[in-house]
Amino acid sequence: MLSKARESLTMTEYGAIALDVGGVIYYDEPFELAWLQATYDLLRSDDPAITRSVFIEHVERFYHSPDDGAAGRTLLHSPAAARAWAQIRRAWHELAQEMPGAVRAAVTLAREVPTVIVANQPPECARVLDAWGLTAACAGVFLDSLVGVAKPDPALLGIALEHLGVAPADLLVVGNRHDHDVLPARALGCPVAFVRADPGYRPPSGVHPDLIRAYTSLRAVRTAPPAGDDERVSVVATLAALARSSATGLRPVTRAESS
Repeated sequence: MLSKARESLTMTEYGAIALDVGGVIYYDEPFELAWLQATYDLLRSDDPAITRSVFIEHVERFYHSPDDGAAGRTLLHSPAAARAWAQIRRAWHELAQEMPGAVRAAVTLAREVPTVIVANQPPECARVLDAWGLTAACAGVFLDSLVGVAKPDPALLGIALEHLGVAPADLLVVGNRHDHDVLPARALGCPVAFVRADPGYRPPSGVHPDLIRAYTSLRAVRTAPPAGDDERVSVVATLAALARSSATGLRPVTRAESS
């Protein structure tokens, strides 16, 4: 059971916001499911002996692997997977599905305090953000693919902090993963709003139900809310819910205040 401190952001002041993209502004699942299915299809075209069950075993190993690749290579590290990812990147805008009310919420928050995007996303994400009006609304967009440093390295958030000119304690980090969002934010001293997983996406056409089931189970582990009782980590249902609660005490913070 979450404590009241972690369920609510009220009575807390923040001077700036850093928003993740996947799981906060748009759904990650359509991209990943489309990639998995495309990878399987390409593998099968090269080697019909690769069954769906064998492929799903590799998917499980891949998603259970630490980021350092210590668990070894899988079929998702194959040239077929790289070709499939190139296909998905070309279809990025078509696959992008906004999470309910997320764009309006991000724009609303950006009007109240300086707001930046900080995310592990391919360059194609920037074009989606631009088309959705978020590049113009936000004070900056920092994607790992464009700045050369990726989560969970806290240095990605550090770039945003330097750009904003605020102290870590004044930057509310909004994300959906404990390993990629909560841990680096807390390492720097930033408070966190953790966005719960939302199953409301539409699976891309052609993705096999067995693959959807396996992926859904694996993703539930990856996006589980953080355990513990850190009063600087709150859990919210959606970004829209966070924006609605901006009786949260959001306020601009000057560089003088944060120095």
